[in-house]
Amino acid sequence: MRTFEPIFDLRSRKVVGYEVLYRGVEDREKFFNSCTEQQDLEIFLGNVEEIRRAKETGYLYFVNIFGSTILTYWDVIERECGDLKGCLVLEISEKRSVCSKEIKEISEKLGFLICLDDFGSGWSSIECAIKLRPHFVKVDIKQLAEVFPLVVKITKVLKANPIVEKVENVKDLLEVSRYKAGLLQGRILEEILV
Repeated sequence: MRTFEPIFDLRSRKVVGYEVLYRGVEDREKFFNSCTEQQDLEIFLGNVEEIRRAKETGYLYFVNIFGSTILTYWDVIERECGDLKGCLVLEISEKRSVCSKEIKEISEKLGFLICLDDFGSGWSSIECAIKLRPHFVKVDIKQLAEVFPLVVKITKVLKANPIVEKVENVKDLLEVSRYKAGLLQGRILEEILV
């Protein structure tokens, strides 16, 4: 099962994109910690098919993928996803080492944007942000106070956009507003803000 979670721009008060989330296993944390690149590719391509079914123009579509999967299967990704240039964002998972300039070079060659997921956890670090030069950097709302001020500084230098994810209720929205975050992600944002 897959779901689409909106990414909302507070300045324009509009949905600017969606993350396609795979919900096909019970213990996602355990599954993705032991997931192979082949399995990751299959999930990624399934998510891409969901985008094609639901695709509306003018939105960005964020899809999680391991950096190592991009390095191993870039030719398959190019062949299967070439029609999504300009709207597909490769959201690099923090679960595997992603510190490779080669990932940035491949994504640029393929015409896709890059997002660094869950900054401050796992492999998602300052070093990775510098090497990958992502277009977006995501921060979990649980780490907002500790990480977001640093992310704002880093994203200014890298000319990237910070996104606060897992914004799920009015309390979260109020917390985020203290930090003047522009892009937010969460299931209920459409209900609260539209």
